[in-house]
Amino acid sequence: MPQPPKRCLGPRRRPMRELEFLPAWYHQTRRHKRIVLIQGWTLVLLLAGLSAWTLLARRSIRAAEASLLTLSGRLEQTQTEQKVLEQHLSLKQQLESRRRLIASLGFPVETTRLLQTLDGLMPREMSLLDFSCETVEQPRQTSGVPGARYVVPPAGEQQPGGVRQMDRRLNVKLVGVAPSDLDLASFLAGLSGVPFFEQVAVTYARDKLDAGHILREFEVTFSIDLNQRLGS
Repeated sequence: MPQPPKRCLGPRRRPMRELEFLPAWYHQTRRHKRIVLIQGWTLVLLLAGLSAWTLLARRSIRAAEASLLTLSGRLEQTQTEQKVLEQHLSLKQQLESRRRLIASLGFPVETTRLLQTLDGLMPREMSLLDFSCETVEQPRQTSGVPGARYVVPPAGEQQPGGVRQMDRRLNVKLVGVAPSDLDLASFLAGLSGVPFFEQVAVTYARDKLDAGHILREFEVTFSIDLNQRLGS
């Protein structure tokens, strides 16, 4: 049989190490590139975040400006309403002062308007010879029940059965001449038809001779209530 080959018992050879032909700075350069790339992406993300934050901040600023404009408009409207309210309050105070003055003095009656009213009621042939008016004040008793006729503040102390008040009336006296009793009756009917003429009465009516003509001379009296009425 053939004999197996003999193994060489000499010294073992070490494996050959791989030779590196790249310079040492190459790895450092690649590492620096990776660091720069990471920093670049980080910067991009940071810029994107800053841009998004800027957009959100601008939207918030615009919303705040719109809200500020709305509040400014409401403030101006409130100031305008406040001025109008102050004017109304001032007018209310003036009206209240006038009401108190009227309650203490009675309603004023314009003589010109009164004469115009009388002139409109008189027949064409009727003439006035005398006209006089007088304001009369006298205390009166009215019940304290709600809905009483007058609302004049009490002028004295309360007494049993009512409140002491002042009754103010304007008494008017007319003296005139008319062609006949028919004209006088028409004039009296007109006076009675005026709502604020009260207690219309004829004091006398008699014949009067004037330039050969017989006329009817008369005297008529009536009164006007000067007290402040409810709802007036």
